Amino acid sequence: MTIRTGEVHALIGENGAGKSTLVKILTGVYTPTDGEIRMEGKKLEFKNAIDAQNAGIVAIHQEASMFPELSVTENIFMGHHTRNPKTHLIDWKEMKNSTRELLEKLQLDINPDTLVKNLSVAQRHMVEIAKALSLNARCVIMDEPTSALTNNEVVDLYRIVRQLKAEGKAIVFISHKFEEIFDICDYFTVLRDGHFIGEGNLKDVTQEQIINMMIGRDLSTMYPPIPELALDSPVILKVRGLCQIGAFHDVSFDLHEGEILGFYGLVGAGRSEVMRTIFGIDKADGGTMELFGHKYSPKGPDDAMANGLALVPEDRQKQGLVLSMTIGNNITLP
Repeated sequence: MTIRTGEVHALIGENGAGKSTLVKILTGVYTPTDGEIRMEGKKLEFKNAIDAQNAGIVAIHQEASMFPELSVTENIFMGHHTRNPKTHLIDWKEMKNSTRELLEKLQLDINPDTLVKNLSVAQRHMVEIAKALSLNARCVIMDEPTSALTNNEVVDLYRIVRQLKAEGKAIVFISHKFEEIFDICDYFTVLRDGHFIGEGNLKDVTQEQIINMMIGRDLSTMYPPIPELALDSPVILKVRGLCQIGAFHDVSFDLHEGEILGFYGLVGAGRSEVMRTIFGIDKADGGTMELFGHKYSPKGPDDAMANGLALVPEDRQKQGLVLSMTIGNNITLP
């Protein structure tokens, strides 16, 4: 793939396509077994992430990698503190001034002394961008930066991306949201199963063409028409006024036989917590549930499974699987 200055380049692919691995190679976390990276014609070889940073390549990950108990200034200059040339001590005054200038440049109303734990998800992402600028980044990789942002916060992020573009930064933008890709990006590269599939100008392709490149076949063959739900389809799970203090409040819905019911919300909205409560992992503080027409109040996951429920958790590696065991043992776990 070729990334140009003053360009927002979309890196597109399904989960498992190799996007994260490629980003880790570009940022010096992984060493490539073949191929090469060149910047302005010069071949680059990274031994670690610091080498990549020194070359001007910085990644902003989906989950901000920051120290919550430290200030904005401390996080921005972590690993490259400004030192007084005479005393060689950390120059906190200079770093705060530099932080203030970076934040003002990005039009962010954030106090340099604020602890990161007191920032919103959007503000943390913006601070990560400020950190990238403090490292004199020439290529900024943004890994699904909008996944936990509201619409207004996304607009603010777009403004900053366009500002970086105008300053001549090269930006790699990773997203599964096609409306974002076509709105903010100029060019694209598609990966599938760890292989380069194609690249080009987004003005020359349609969303359907990119999806076909991602999955390797026509989209219509992947998602056949779903039969309409019968009007008299029985209710399997009935939830009324379900709540858990500090997590979610007054959740009510009906799940019918043969129905696929989607739950949508930003990170922290309570989606996973609702499912954990229905599955008996967490206890509800209020509300009622009925399963197959009978009162349902699970005492634990074993009770839920005995009643015919199953849960595929959000974090499969930590909550759904025992990674040290075989596939067979995982499947047959009680």
